[in-house]
Amino acid sequence: MISEIEDLSEVEKRILEDPIIQRVVELARREGVRLYLVGGTIRDIILDKEAGDYDFVMEEMDIFFLDQLGDLFAASYFSMGKGRQERVYRLVKEEKTIDFTVMVGDNIHQDLMRRDFTINAIAYSFEERRFYAPSQAVKDLKEGKIDLLSPQAVEMDPLRMLRAVRYRCTLPGFGLTERLKEEIKRQKGSLRDVAPERIRGEMDEIILSSYPAEGLRLMQELGLLLEVFPEMSPLQGLPQGRYHTTDALSHTIEVVGKVAEIIKRGPPFPFQPSRQQRLILGYGALFHDLGKPATKIIDERGEIHFYDHPQHSARLAQDIMRRLKFPNRFRDEVVLLVENHMRILTLSAGEPRDKALRRLINLMGEGIKLLLLLGLAEIEAKDIENEDEKSRYMDLCRRIWDLYEREDLIAPLPLLRGEDLLALGYSPGPRLGEILKEVSRRQITGELKDKEEALKFVREEYPLRPPDLQ
Repeated sequence: MISEIEDLSEVEKRILEDPIIQRVVELARREGVRLYLVGGTIRDIILDKEAGDYDFVMEEMDIFFLDQLGDLFAASYFSMGKGRQERVYRLVKEEKTIDFTVMVGDNIHQDLMRRDFTINAIAYSFEERRFYAPSQAVKDLKEGKIDLLSPQAVEMDPLRMLRAVRYRCTLPGFGLTERLKEEIKRQKGSLRDVAPERIRGEMDEIILSSYPAEGLRLMQELGLLLEVFPEMSPLQGLPQGRYHTTDALSHTIEVVGKVAEIIKRGPPFPFQPSRQQRLILGYGALFHDLGKPATKIIDERGEIHFYDHPQHSARLAQDIMRRLKFPNRFRDEVVLLVENHMRILTLSAGEPRDKALRRLINLMGEGIKLLLLLGLAEIEAKDIENEDEKSRYMDLCRRIWDLYEREDLIAPLPLLRGEDLLALGYSPGPRLGEILKEVSRRQITGELKDKEEALKFVREEYPLRPPDLQ
């Protein structure tokens, strides 16, 4: 939030100095295309944030202009949405998104009134060199309010309910007005009519924000969390045992928040997650305990246990991500993380041998880095601090990281191949595969270190049989 709205002439200056805007406007003037900069781009410039996305409105559709823009930025545009007026034409260049829409209504005033929130109802005309905005837009920007531009805004697009939460997470100091909160509570059910891919897109931004836990708590308050993830309902009110004073849902949200905190302050290893890895980690944290309600038992001493809950959580995560149309590979990586999220925590309670750690690294692949961070977030999210537990965990993480960096355990070159066994006299068939699999397993655990050791092992443990001797 800004304490005082800056002189719009300074905002105009920053708009006109932006190199991407300059290239778009120069081409538009050359081709006679009347263009406006609108919405979040201006909002971010007023708030002194770097513009990540650019939103332009064309008074009339001009495919030739869009084609030329594609050539100018060496990027093809693609269309999104249905119908000529609602369609968005998007170019993506080096993580910058440039969107073009055709003006709706007879003028820019009517176009702005169809937008979602007051803080986005701002436009700048390059032809007239002036700003257009309802007075409430500037006022709400000054006061840090996220409010509907019109009572019909949510009905026009129910996704705006999630977008409001996203803005709460990405615009520090801003909050939803009570009017907007009540409208979301009233219309939350209409979110089911929104395409799953669009819901996923907003959830991605909430997860990637600096304040995902606040966003999830707001979603819970407004009734949106269970609309998007009904599988989380049984976590409400679910007690978790002596190390927790909150229910499983509150703990889950806290873990998501701790993941963001760890990334912000810098992981305790020389590793900075990419955007994709941050998403995998965030969703892994969000889904990691989904299986607890189905696996809860209380032993004779009154202790609560959730045996095998990671496997149940993984299955539910799989269902959710299929429903929201996550890409297959991304889904598989999140499921792997969820299914194994207790592995390091469990190992740290004992004295695991290196071969167990090698097997885990091989199983997780590059996901081992995310598994280390998820376990740390779990420990930091506990209500009752246990420094001894955290110390043991970090010691084990350092051992795992050392093995990961020192040895090729994810995809090592095989010590033996099929032709090596054939040369020894073994016959083709299933037994050949069994031998190679066992050699590979022992290579990963460090029991076999070179080809000579592998050949010796095979001769001793898998002697030639009569069919091989024929």
